[in-house]
Amino acid sequence: MIDERMEELAALHALGALSPTESHDFKQKMHANPELKAFVARLSIATGAVAGAGPLKSPPPDLRAKILGKPGN
Repeated sequence: MIDERMEELAALHALGALSPTESHDFKQKMHANPELKAFVARLSIATGAVAGAGPLKSPPPDLRAKILGKPGN
């Protein structure tokens, strides 16, 4: 059985949201646990489907400046 913390880490891993250190540690745990590995595989399929479900749109031209904290033109 996979505990709640491992489920959370698996979701973050599938989204690519773990730090390099966290990702390395998680991958070691995943390779040692077939149930966790299968869970990650299912999550990866689901995240891929969700990512491809929406229409592609270009970001607004001033988004980069907003993210970097610079005033727009």
